[in-house]
Amino acid sequence: MSPRSPPGGRHRRAIFGRSALRLVLAAAVLAGSSCASIMKSMDPAKQRETYKFTPSFTVENPQFRRSLDNVGSVMVGGNSATLLENGDGVFPAITMDIRQAKLSVNVEVYIFMDDEAGKLVAEAMMEAARRGVQVRLLVDAQGSKLGSLKKELTAAGVICQSYRPLHKYAAFGRRTHRKLVIVDGTIGYTGGFGIDQRWLGDARNKKEWHDSGVRVTGPVVAQMQSIFSEDWTFTTGEILAGDTFYPKMDSTGTMQAQAIKSSKGDASSLPKMLYFMAIQSARTSIHIQNAYFLPDAQIRKALAEAAKRGVEVKVIVPGTEIDVPMVRLASRHHYGSMLKGGVKIYEYQPTMLHDKTLIVDGLFTTIGSINVDVRSMSKNAEESLSFYDQPFAELMEAMFQRNLKRSHEVTYDAWHHRGVTTRTFELMSWVWEPYY
Repeated sequence: MSPRSPPGGRHRRAIFGRSALRLVLAAAVLAGSSCASIMKSMDPAKQRETYKFTPSFTVENPQFRRSLDNVGSVMVGGNSATLLENGDGVFPAITMDIRQAKLSVNVEVYIFMDDEAGKLVAEAMMEAARRGVQVRLLVDAQGSKLGSLKKELTAAGVICQSYRPLHKYAAFGRRTHRKLVIVDGTIGYTGGFGIDQRWLGDARNKKEWHDSGVRVTGPVVAQMQSIFSEDWTFTTGEILAGDTFYPKMDSTGTMQAQAIKSSKGDASSLPKMLYFMAIQSARTSIHIQNAYFLPDAQIRKALAEAAKRGVEVKVIVPGTEIDVPMVRLASRHHYGSMLKGGVKIYEYQPTMLHDKTLIVDGLFTTIGSINVDVRSMSKNAEESLSFYDQPFAELMEAMFQRNLKRSHEVTYDAWHHRGVTTRTFELMSWVWEPYY
């Protein structure tokens, strides 16, 4: 026997290894409980976290459409929408509309960086401001770094503000994760995009992220403007009113749409209510793309139950190219019950997938800033658009299917047989889930 392996040495090391692992896992569980307790103690709002909804109707039933009016804003008709894929679709459209603005430009984003993308959008905003257009920019104090751009923007007449400055508010407190661009009160944009060079391009390589956005016109833009105004007034005290921001709105199409938001101090989570209602009402398909997929126990159970009643449930999430690996590990920690229940989960391979989309029964869709995680559902300021429109759902579905072909399925067998080390890192990542 080797002198490095005395009798019983391997056995003792195995016992020690298992004991050490148990200690790590126990510490992780205790830490997780502590984290959850701390987060709850920091949040005086005591928002409702679970909901009851057992509909007798399906998504295609008019009752479902009318019930959506309970989720904050009313679904309004007369809209037109264009689906925009990746930076090559989003940035040219946004900058063109800003350059053609006549009265006002309002921009709210979590990430606005002093880089190629930031300069691209900033130049359009400065050009508009110099022509006398009222231009306002609200960026999150934690997510954005305007750098020298702020001085240039201000000199050109752009009113720049930071949401919840870090010298006044906790870094991990409630942030604005909204992505809103509203031009003249008649054109609106939302999606998963940030003003950052990672969003440029067409997802051709690992440096170009995949994401999606939407350009809308019609009455729903007024709802988007009011959501921007909420954070702007909170930050500055200025009330935005009049035709400059809320002009008389004419019909521009036939689409029914509504803006959904999550705000500080909401008694209930409107985004979670929306997702839960749609999942519970689904009868044929639920297709989700989400960058940070950390659904709570109720949503995980609802997805599995939908699959068991014959609904095709497919979820596309980022693969190894995710920008925050701990989120992927924490997400995979919860895959078991969903995979076992029949939910199909796929990891997008080419680059980071940053989309936040939902398609249900080929009719109801959402697109915007809302992730399927606790922060988006109940802590951050968020915004998405919902559409009740089959032709638009078909466009969303085509994008989903293209991304599905570039994704790798995670099977229950592969997940179940992952190694101890992987399981440990997943559990340790799960501990910090409230902060993601």
